[in-house]
Amino acid sequence: MTRAFGAGAALIVAAGASLGAAVSTDRKPSAPEGPLIATCGVERWAVKTLADPAARKINFHPRRTTVSKLRRLTPTHIYARGPGVERRTYRIRARLVEAKLEAEEDFHLVVADPRHRSRTMIVEFPSWSCTRHSLKRKQMRRARAAFVRACGHPRSSSFTHLRGKATITGVGFFDFDHGQTGVAPNAIELHPLLSFTKATCS
Repeated sequence: MTRAFGAGAALIVAAGASLGAAVSTDRKPSAPEGPLIATCGVERWAVKTLADPAARKINFHPRRTTVSKLRRLTPTHIYARGPGVERRTYRIRARLVEAKLEAEEDFHLVVADPRHRSRTMIVEFPSWSCTRHSLKRKQMRRARAAFVRACGHPRSSSFTHLRGKATITGVGFFDFDHGQTGVAPNAIELHPLLSFTKATCS
């Protein structure tokens, strides 16, 4: 009787283990702990970060201009770096409007013409971790650090409203208009920014 009971118990344990294995196999893997790690961008990313072959053809001597003038330029809208605007560097004095940390780790900063607050455009600060193969990488890092010192670190959940002005230098870039906050009529941006100076930010 002891042997029969022992054999029966062994069968029950084995069946339980088999059932447990089946349940374990069908169970979905648990979600990773903590926030998801942000990734770098994809669309025209090499152009945005000066990692494309044509970046060496850019004239890095900045031209002084205004937000209003940049908004009137004709976009090229080709996938590779376009001629003209996307191979030039511009310097503007602009009103700071709002900023946000984007999913691809850029700082998305909306600026406006100091004389016309409704005339806005976007300028962007790429992350150091997303510019490993870029020209002017150190300049990008210094510009981003200067923004943080002047205005603080923007949130990722919503836009941080800003007040003040700054002198901003960056490479011309035509994005595609997909309703992004602050987009210019021609979707021009300064992307990436290479300098952020003389800031009065609050």
